[in-house]
Amino acid sequence: MKRSARIQQSVLGMMVCGLVGCSVVPGTNRSQLNFMSDSQMNHLGGETFSSILQKGKVIEDGAVVARVQAIGTRIVQSAHGLYPSADIPSEWEIVLIEDDTPNAFALPGGRIGVHTGMVELAGSDDALAIVMGHEVGHVLAEHSAERMSHTVLITGGLITGAVALKDQDESTQRWTMAALGAGATVGVMLPYSRVHESEADELGLMIAANAGYDPRASIPLWQRMAAASGGRLEFLSTHPVPATRITNFQGLMPRAMTLYRQAGGQ
Repeated sequence: MKRSARIQQSVLGMMVCGLVGCSVVPGTNRSQLNFMSDSQMNHLGGETFSSILQKGKVIEDGAVVARVQAIGTRIVQSAHGLYPSADIPSEWEIVLIEDDTPNAFALPGGRIGVHTGMVELAGSDDALAIVMGHEVGHVLAEHSAERMSHTVLITGGLITGAVALKDQDESTQRWTMAALGAGATVGVMLPYSRVHESEADELGLMIAANAGYDPRASIPLWQRMAAASGGRLEFLSTHPVPATRITNFQGLMPRAMTLYRQAGGQ
């Protein structure tokens, strides 16, 4: 069998896997492409987490550490209660990292990191819970696995394109492959990144509200985020701009407030 034919068969196999690797995101019911196994993602999450901790400075104890861990624990418990069908770990490692950058993250396998800069920007427990809920929402929705699945299929498509162009001159091959790569990034990966961020916003807001944190804190939180980040072009951004997120939060607020009041909020 010729090499090009073998490559095409391999790519076809990956695409068939993609077609059958569909699941539904708990809480939003969006169909997603995901053919990565939990063990693969947990392993990658563990490696990434270890690498981050090796490069950063973890704060081991103190009032802020206890506060972050207490909020994170409530958020995880709320996620389990609100979305019982979601396949997320029951035990999570929650760490505070000394870093002025306002950032937080959660990784497959039950790992959460919060920067001191995010604690400062968030201010209140309510706002910090919304941030942590957002990150747990990414794990709950298996966004990392979905992005990896799409990357595999896009790579397969580019390989197929390269094989189809093998008889063209070098200049044609180079420019065509560059166009295919740019089209895949702008047409697939960036939109999906924005979908993932908006979905994590929705899931995280509901998780935080269900845990008894005031969802109304999301609006001033993202107003502060907007002031801290400045304006950006949404079309070429992997994240929706703060104004878009604020509008989305306003639309979600009635549902979130119902959960908040059921949890005892006023």
